[in-house]
Order: sequence, then C-alpha cells, then structure tokens
Amino acid sequence: MNLQSRITASVIAVACVIALGTVGYALLEDWSLLDSFYMTMITISTVGFGEVRALTLAGRFLTVALIITSVTIGAYALTNLTSYIVSGELVQRFRNRRMQRKIEEFRNHVIVAGYGKLGREIADELRRADADFCVVEHDAEHADHALSAGIPVIVGDASRDEVLEQAGVERAYGLIAALTGDAANVMATLTAREMNPNLYIVARGINEHSEAKLKRAGADRVELPFRISGRRISTLILKPGFIDFIDLFSRTFADNLHMSQVAVPEESPLAGKSLKQIDLRRVTGGVVIIAILHEEGNLIVHPDGGVTIRAGDRLLVLGTDGQINRFKQEFNVTEAPAHTAEFHVRQTDVKHGAI
Repeated sequence: MNLQSRITASVIAVACVIALGTVGYALLEDWSLLDSFYMTMITISTVGFGEVRALTLAGRFLTVALIITSVTIGAYALTNLTSYIVSGELVQRFRNRRMQRKIEEFRNHVIVAGYGKLGREIADELRRADADFCVVEHDAEHADHALSAGIPVIVGDASRDEVLEQAGVERAYGLIAALTGDAANVMATLTAREMNPNLYIVARGINEHSEAKLKRAGADRVELPFRISGRRISTLILKPGFIDFIDLFSRTFADNLHMSQVAVPEESPLAGKSLKQIDLRRVTGGVVIIAILHEEGNLIVHPDGGVTIRAGDRLLVLGTDGQINRFKQEFNVTEAPAHTAEFHVRQTDVKHGAI
C-alpha cells in the first residue's frame, strides 16, 4: 500500500471510530445522537472535558476502547501525514495541478512525446523559441527531470487516449513523437491522428522501413537521426565554413529573425508583380524573400528582382516579427502552416537567382 492509500485508510478508520462511538453511546447510554457524537469527539480527542452524564459500566468500557483505538489510529495517521509532507508528495501534487491548469490554457501548442536524450534537445529548442509546449513521458525519472526544468509534463503513455487528452491534443498544433522504438512512435502517431485529424505530426524513425510505417500511421514528416547526423558531419568535412556560419547566425539572430511561410491569394497586391516592382525593403523595413514555391512545384531559391510572384505561390520570408507582420498586412498574405505546402527541394525543380 502506497503512502497516499495509507493516509486515505487512516481517514476512513477515524470516521469509522466516530460513527461506532456515536452509535455505541446512543445504544448503551440511551443518549441522543448529538450528545453521543459530542461525547465521542471529546473522548477520541482526549481534551479532558467532563462526561455529558454519568456513565454506566458498559459506557466506561466503550470510552476506554475509544481512547485506545483513537490514540493508535491518530498516531498512525499523523505518521503517514508527516511522511507525506516530508517526502515532497504534497508539494508534487500541487505542482502537478498547477502544470495541468497551465496545459489546459494552451492553444495551438506542441506536444513532445518522450523526454529522453532527443526529447530534451527538442524541448530546449522549443523553450528557446518561446513556444507553448508540454511533454508526455511514462518514465517517472525522466518526468521528474522535465518538471525540475519547469516544463509542463503529463506522466503516462503517449499512445493512450486519456493521456493525450490531458495534454490537450484536440487543441494542439503539432505533436513530436520522440519515443524510443518504432512501435511506440507508431502507436502515438496513430492515436494522435485519430483524435485530431488536423494535427501536424513529426515522428522520429529508426530506419527507412520505419519511415514508411510512420507515414502510413499518419505522420506528416519523419526524421531519421542517423540521416540528419550524416548530412551534418559530411557538410562539416566538405563545407565547414557553411556550418560555422549557420551556427553563428542561429546563436546571434535566433531571438530576432524568423522564417515564415506565407500564401499569396489572388487578391494580394503581390500577385502578378515582380520583386523589383514591390520594393520590399522600403515597404516592410527589411523582409527578404528566401524562396518562392509555384503551384506546379517549381522552387526558386534566392530569387532575383525580375522574378514575378503569382497567385497561389508560397513564399519563404525572413525578417523580424514586426517586419513579417507588416509584410502580411501590406500585401494581404496569410501564414501557411508547413504541412499545407512544404518546401520540398528537388534538383530538377530548383532555379537559382540573385537579389
């Protein structure tokens, strides 16, 4: 029996003693229930008040039994309560309730399933980006690490409906399946996709076979850690300056500059105009169009001033939050979630220009 169960049992035992004492005095002494309850309470509390009335021999035996029983149960309950407070479980319960209330306030947040080595790196990046997110972790030790870092945590299996419901999956924007093992990630993806068909799911895979399984389960994107590591390591050998520049850029400007993907509707002033005609720097204060994705799939990276933007295009833009917001308002464009139109780069589709 765990500590919380022992405390519950102690409370029930005290209630039973009060009930038995009240009924006992009422039957043995022929007292009213109110007098019997009062006598029971002053007896088990050992406050030393006088008797309500003179007791019969049977009533005295009942009083002695109540004193012995109440002292024993009281000591047991006090020991458990002290252990509960000293062990930190009480503080933990308050912390868990506060975390749950915080999660209930989230809207369009991210759920990170798994807080192992990969999950911790993901959580650190989300925190640096000041994103709303929570973690689902079944391992108590890993969950404690997340809690100590101030991260909202749901302790449980990410493949169970009730656990994802606590994490607010129906209100969430995305889920990252970073659990250990393909089976766990597949089950978490299946469950999340069923509960929220619009959820954007990124899953961790082990190999090419798991990539196919996770996509069939409903993952929008599958990332293979060995593939990402291989690309970075080979780039470090072939183009070390490029990696150093990206790392330096990320550390220096990550808090100020952001990339955003926007859709160009037909009524946008951008439609049918070239980049030279738009004069982005003057209108927005510094937004840069990194790439243009046409509806037919052609991707123009680093477009020059002569490139014409069409209705239905997707633009990848770089700038501060204020500059990007000004860009959206001035040109009547809207944020395009990554899962609605991804910038898939194929060598045959890429055209390079110059600003």
